[in-house]
Amino acid sequence: MRALLIHNPRSGQRDRGDEIAAAVRRLSSAGWDMEVVVSDSVGELELRTRRAVDEGAGAVIAAGGDGTLNLAIQALAYRQTVLGVIPTGTANVWAKEMGIPLDVPAATELLLSGRVAQVDLGKAGDRYFLFVAGIGFDASVTRGIDPAAKRKLGKLAYVIAAIVQALKLRGTEATIVVDGRVTRHRVLMIVASNTRLYGGVLNIAPDAFADDGLLDFWVFKGKGLLAGAAHALTVLFGHHYRNPGAQYYRGSSLAVAAKGNLPVQMDGDYWGVTPITISAAPAALRVVIPPGHHPLLSRPSEPWPDADES
Repeated sequence: MRALLIHNPRSGQRDRGDEIAAAVRRLSSAGWDMEVVVSDSVGELELRTRRAVDEGAGAVIAAGGDGTLNLAIQALAYRQTVLGVIPTGTANVWAKEMGIPLDVPAATELLLSGRVAQVDLGKAGDRYFLFVAGIGFDASVTRGIDPAAKRKLGKLAYVIAAIVQALKLRGTEATIVVDGRVTRHRVLMIVASNTRLYGGVLNIAPDAFADDGLLDFWVFKGKGLLAGAAHALTVLFGHHYRNPGAQYYRGSSLAVAAKGNLPVQMDGDYWGVTPITISAAPAALRVVIPPGHHPLLSRPSEPWPDADES
C-alpha cells in the first residue's frame, strides 16, 4: 500500500506530532510505503494531496481536524484513492459520525482492519464538503472565530462566537430553490446535511444516509434572537420536524440568493457568501470505516486489503 499522510500541526488544542510519528511507524511496519507531509499551509497540503492521487497513491490519510479532511476531499472526489482518517482536531465531526476512534493509535489500527465505504459528498459552488454546509447564522459564527482562540479554547470558542452573533440576529429575505421548487422566506440559517449530526452533537437530520445520493436541507425562518432561540431548542430536543418555522427538504440541489450577502461555511470553515448553489455529489468518495453494520449507510461496505494483500 502506497499512502500519503498529511498532518496540520495546528489542528486541535495540543501538539500531536509524537502520536502521528508513531502512527507512521506502525503503518510502515505493516508494509505500507508512507509519504508524510506536515504543514499548516492549506495550499501546500492540498497540492501535495493532488499530486499523490495523480501518481496513484492507494490511500490519503488525513491527520487533523475536519478542515484537513475537507482539503483532502477536493483531490479525492471521484478518484479511486481511499480516504483514511486520524482525527486530531477540535470537533472531529466526521470521525464521530462514522465511528472512527478519536484515539490516534486506535484510529491507526482501523486503517489496517477497516472496510471501505462509497459515500456521497456535497458540493457548494466549486468546492466539496463531507458532512455539512451552512448559510447564515452558523457561517457568521465560523467567520467570527479567531484561530488562536479556537486553538486555546476549543469548543468554547464556538460558544462565545455564537453568543456574539446571536445578539445580531435579524433574519434576511432570501429566495430558495430546491430541485426547481421556488420559495421565499426571511431566514436565519439554512443547513445542507450529508450526514445526521450537526456539530458532532445535534441530530439535525435523523433520516439522512451518507450514500443515498441526496442531501437533507433545513430552512430555519424568522426575524431575530427569539426565533433563533426557539429553533435551537427544537433541534436540541429533536422537535424541529414539528416546528412550523422550520422547513425540511430532501433533494439533489439547493440554490440561495439573498438581499445582502449571507455567509457560507463548509465542514466548519468559512467559505464565502451567497448567492450559492449546493448540490449532491453521489458516490464521490471512498473512505475507510469500521467493520460491521453502519447506520449511516444504506449499502454494504467493501473489504479493505491489508498490507499482505496489497
